[in-house]
Amino acid sequence: MSIIISTPADPLLSTPVRALPCLPEPTLHSRLNDLRAIARSLLSELESLRQPVALEPEGGLNLEDELKRYEIGLIRAALDKADGSQTHAARMLGVKLTTLNTKIKRYQIMRSKW
Repeated sequence: MSIIISTPADPLLSTPVRALPCLPEPTLHSRLNDLRAIARSLLSELESLRQPVALEPEGGLNLEDELKRYEIGLIRAALDKADGSQTHAARMLGVKLTTLNTKIKRYQIMRSKW
C-alpha cells in the first residue's frame, strides 16, 4: 500500500484560490413553492397531451376550435405560474385584466383546474 502526499511544489496547491461568494440557501418554503409550480406545469402539459389533434383531410380540423383550445391552455399555464392571480397572469400574457377575466368566463375556466 502506498500513500501519495502532495507537496507545496504541486502546481495545484500553489495556485491561489479565490473564495466563492456565499449565496443565501433557498428556504424550504421557496423550494416547496418551486416544486409546486413545476408540478402544476407538468400536470398542465400532461392534460394538453390527452387532447390529440386529429389532422384529417376531410375537414376534421377546425381552426376556431383549435385556437380556443390553445388559448385556454395559455391562460391556464399563466394562471398556474401566477398562483391563480389574474392580475399577474394578465401581465404575463400581455392583455388587460378585463380581457383575461372575460376569456376566463367565456371559456368557463374554473379555479379547480389551475
